[in-house]
Amino acid sequence: MSGFLGNFTGTLDSKNRVQIPSRLRQSSDVNLNTCYLTLGLGGCLYLFPHEEWRRVEAKFENFNFAHPEANYVLRVLMANTVEVAPDTQGRILIPQALTDKVGIKKDVLILGMIRRIEFWGTEKFDQYVEGFGKSYEEVAAQLLL
Repeated sequence: MSGFLGNFTGTLDSKNRVQIPSRLRQSSDVNLNTCYLTLGLGGCLYLFPHEEWRRVEAKFENFNFAHPEANYVLRVLMANTVEVAPDTQGRILIPQALTDKVGIKKDVLILGMIRRIEFWGTEKFDQYVEGFGKSYEEVAAQLLL
């Protein structure tokens, strides 16, 4: 699979739609006709293609239903997940509740993250990077070497 790559800017229109950049739509061999938009980690939204969302669901199928933390994560995730399909112009509708939760106002940072696409409020992404506590070099050295 060829993955989603790149850093793009977008804008929410008056109907809360944002266009998935054509380079992202064309950069992957994954079909984006049906996707799942959900609350991500760190203050963003994740957009999963259907096939990748099935992998996420499969992880939860083996969770212990009696485990309070497993139920908490599953409930919050599923309560904040919607199925979306890009229109003919490549736009998806982001529900107001989700934009409010992650601080997306007008400007949107769109990141290709190999198996998913992330949507960030531009200020929120800057806060995330600045507040991480370690430099890119430090983290990369720990993970990659």
